[in-house]
Amino acid sequence: MALIMIRCPAKGSAVSTGIEVLGVEQLPAVTATTACSACGGVHHWTKNEAWLSADGEQYRKAFAA
Repeated sequence: MALIMIRCPAKGSAVSTGIEVLGVEQLPAVTATTACSACGGVHHWTKNEAWLSADGEQYRKAFAA
């Protein structure tokens, strides 16, 4: 499984949503929200803006902390 990632519009950095899936095509066509670890804001995103991390272990550790 891989983590769904989005880009923080304020900092430009990759941010983990904390959601693990096999593919983003599994997600419904809705707007989701994620509390951003990069800027502290809340970002709205859709599956069209997201991607899967190739190696999510670093993000899993950061999200769990």
